[in-house]
This record gives sequence, C-alpha cells and structure tokens, in this order.
Amino acid sequence: MPDTDNRGIILLCLLSAMVGVIGGLGAWIFRLLIGFFHNLLFLGEFNLHYDANIHTATNVWGAWIIAVPMIGAVGVAWMVKTFAPEAKGHGVPEVMDAIHYNDGKIRPIVVVVKSLASALSIGSGGAIGREGPIIQIGATFGSVLGTWVTMPTRQRVILMAAGAGAGIAATFNAPLGGVLFAVELLLVAITAQSILLVSIATIVATYIGRLLLGANPSFEVPALQAPEFGVEPAWGLILFVPFGLICGLAGTLFIRAIYWAEDKFDAMPGNYYTRHLLGMACVGVMIYLLQRYAGHFYVQGVGYATILDVLIGILSDPWFLLLLFVLKLIATCLTLGSGASGGVFSPSLFMGATLGAAFGNIVLMFIPDLGIGIPVFAIAGMAAMIGCTTGAIFTAVIMLCEMTGDYHMMLPTMLCTATAYALRRRLSPASIYTLKLNRRGHTVPEGLNAAILSARRVKDVMTSNLTILEQGSDRPETPGIVVWTKDGKVTSTERRFIDVDKPQEELTVGEKSNYLFILPNLSVLEALQILADNDADTALVSEAPDDENGSSIMGVVTATELASTMKAAAKLQ
Repeated sequence: MPDTDNRGIILLCLLSAMVGVIGGLGAWIFRLLIGFFHNLLFLGEFNLHYDANIHTATNVWGAWIIAVPMIGAVGVAWMVKTFAPEAKGHGVPEVMDAIHYNDGKIRPIVVVVKSLASALSIGSGGAIGREGPIIQIGATFGSVLGTWVTMPTRQRVILMAAGAGAGIAATFNAPLGGVLFAVELLLVAITAQSILLVSIATIVATYIGRLLLGANPSFEVPALQAPEFGVEPAWGLILFVPFGLICGLAGTLFIRAIYWAEDKFDAMPGNYYTRHLLGMACVGVMIYLLQRYAGHFYVQGVGYATILDVLIGILSDPWFLLLLFVLKLIATCLTLGSGASGGVFSPSLFMGATLGAAFGNIVLMFIPDLGIGIPVFAIAGMAAMIGCTTGAIFTAVIMLCEMTGDYHMMLPTMLCTATAYALRRRLSPASIYTLKLNRRGHTVPEGLNAAILSARRVKDVMTSNLTILEQGSDRPETPGIVVWTKDGKVTSTERRFIDVDKPQEELTVGEKSNYLFILPNLSVLEALQILADNDADTALVSEAPDDENGSSIMGVVTATELASTMKAAAKLQ
C-alpha cells in the first residue's frame, strides 16, 4: 500500500494507545537507567532506585567526585559519535526538525542511543533534565510506528506528537501538560483527529506512569495544600509583572548562553571527547566545591532536591539562591555546550525556582506583610522560565499546577509567564528549540495560528476561468484551464498561460497538467492534501466527482487560487 493512503481512525487510535504504552514504559525504564548510573557512579552501588527529590550522599568519594562527570562524558561521547549524532543535545529540536524537514522520520537507533546517553549524562551529574530525552524517545517510536504501518506524513507526524506528549505526561504525571506540549510545539495542524490521538497517548502513558512511578505530584509541598494558601491580594499581583520581566531577561540569557557555550566548545582544538571531558571536568569541580562549602551537590543532575528545598523553605537566603541560579546556568551551559545529551526543562525549573524565591525574599524584606508566600514566586518563576525559553507558555502554566498539585496560583503564574514570554520574544524571536534549527538554516513556526486554510471552502476560492472543449476543437487564444472531453467525459486538462519571453503573437503556451476531481465543500487544506497525495496540480470542482463528467464541473482550483487564499490569510496572522 502506498504511503499516501490515509489510515482509518480506529487503527490510528490503536496505534496512539501503543505509543502511549511506550511513553509510559519508556519514562519508567529511563528513570531506572538514570538510577542505575547515578547509584553506581555516585555511591558505588548496584541499585535502580533513585529519588531525585532527595539529595545524594556526599561522603563517598570526596574530591574524587570530580571524576564522576568525566567518566560519564567518555561514555556519552562514544555512544553519540559511534551510533547516533542526533542523540546529542536536548532532543526536542531534532523532533521538530524531523517533523518539518524529514517527513516525520527518525532513525530507530536514536531511541536506544538517546536513552543510554542521556541516562548516563544525568546519572553522572550533568546539569540537565530527563524530559528532553523521553520526548525524543516517544516521538521516535511514533515515527517508527508510522513508518512500519504506511500512512501519509501528516498522520505520522501526529503519532510523533502523541509520543512526545506521552513522554511528558508520564515523566511529570501531567497529562494536560503533555497534550498542551504537543499542541504548542509539535502539531502542524490542530484538528479533532490530532487532539484525539494525542489525548489517547497521554492518557495511556499517564496511567502506566502512575502505576509504575506513583500518582503523587512531582513536588509535594504541605504549605500548598492549605485552603487559604495562594489567595494573593489583588495589588500584590502587580509584582508579577516586574518579576516576569526579570524572568524574560533570564530566559533570554539562558538561550543565548547555551549556544554561546556550544560555539566556544566547537571552536576549541581537539575532538568531541576532549571537549566533553573538559566541560564535565568543570562541572565536577563545581559540584565538589558546593559539596565542601555548602553541604550538597545542588546543581548536579535534574536538581529536583534543590527545587524542593526552595519550595518548602529550607533555602531562603536570597544571595545564596541567586548564586545557585548562576551556578546552574553555568553548569547547564558546560554540560550541553560540550556535547551532553539531556533536556532543558529541569534546568529551567531550577533557575526559575531559585530566581523566584530570591525575588520573593527580597520583596518581603521591604513589604513583610505582603501576604504572598515564597512558593508562589518560586512556582511562577519555574513556569515563566519554561514558558519563555521553550515558547510553550500554556504547557508551562498547566504543568506547574499539575506538578505541585495546586491550582490556586494560576493568576500570578499566568501573568508572570505571559510577561516573560512577551519580553523574550522581543529580545530573542527564536526559542531555545527553534534557535538550534535556525542556525542550520531551518525555519519552524513558533506560536499557534488560526487554521484559515481549514476554514475556507473550495467553492469560495475556485475560479470559473476554464474552458470545456470536446476533443478536436480549436484551442482558445486566452490564458486559463482547458478541459478536454470525449463523449462528455473528461480526458485531460491543459494549462494555458502568458509566456512573457515570447512575442505578442505567441501569447499562450499549452502545458498538460495532472488533474483530479474534488467536492466543493472540502476545505482548502483538504484540497491541498489531496493534490499533494496524488501529485496533481489542478483540481476540478464538481458535486459528482466520481462521474468525471465535463458538464458537472463548477470551477477549478490551481496554484493561483491557493496562493491568493494564503496571501489573504497572511494578513490576519
């Protein structure tokens, strides 16, 4: 069966459920891999269990802890360089690139290499997150499944988005966040079918994740469960505008710093091994110094233990919090810039939490009876940093509510995130994901656009500039579409256009065109898809397309009409 044939909705739902199963199991297996590497390298134990919300013991290796990230660097560099270079980095840009520039196809080997390399990077202390890898893993399985079961590119892309959303949902126990992530960043078109398939995958993945990883929120903070908590004074909400601006600046700094570090490492003499070793040696020195002078590693790995310390008030010194923000920024740039494999969600959460708590504590020094708790600022900062750096602002707000189990802080979180995103877009039009693709010369959209091409009907854009002739008749001398018939049935079409390179007496040139019949009530987008699937350039509009009768033709749709429709749509974007 050719890969342009649409698959039925029942089969697609079953495939989405399979993608969800892999998303849920993948998140669980990936955590076990992280636990294995972390316990082996940091504690010298063979153990798969690892609770990232609890600080790692610091009394095992002493100064030799510096070597742990370096050991991980060697393994990561070998796997990425040998088997799958696209496994390097934070994953999501590779998924977006495959969707927009590679017909939704990702090599299966990426799943294995990305899983092992990212687990080793995080487990050995790299200052990165686990969400980017599981997004790429889920999307890759959706791509592979959509290739094995032949289908059009648009359906394969939906399965990829479903796999990515499933990974997010299972990793953070955030089904709404998973759906919104797919909608905001990966889906090319938001339709009833795409929403259904992504929802099925995220629901299945979340259910499996809850069975295997537990149903509790990512961050359980007793203060957030108090009924009166999160009721901010109306005037206090204003504070989240300047804080949002600060987060917007911090997010822009993070985006630029990541790629600045990448450029600097790429320009260094040596090879991938030596550069990654150097970067992770610096990270090793940082975590050793933090261990010696502050008591914990703090910035290593996903950093959730530090985030929890911030949310429950263990860390409250604003100057130390700002120091942690800076150190995490540097550690993440060293980790990703030198060639590690991991995500940027967790570093964004860490930096947002420390920045928010620092801002809140400074504000409370001047306004002690403010009535807004420090966790509100921390959570708003977490959402703002994710939203402004990735461009997924609704995902960020909803995910933070799901991750903390509290929805009372929606208003300040929304205000802070929207402000940060608006400023980041002003300072840096590209997000942390799209900038990587822009640097390759690839452009992908950021932000949701109205589906005008789905709303316009074929009958609204078709033209009647066509001539229907019986075979053997004389050709017309005017530009337009000529439809040739025999005994009333269409046999061929011919496009006649003005040739500006020829003298006036040769104004028209005949050119055969591939044609097909379509219904007048189809959307312009559906017409485009049918034309693309059949490699045709002319659509004859008829209420009875199966008859292929010349007398039933109402009009014609060509590239000219489609271009005019897209031009009109662009005015509203």
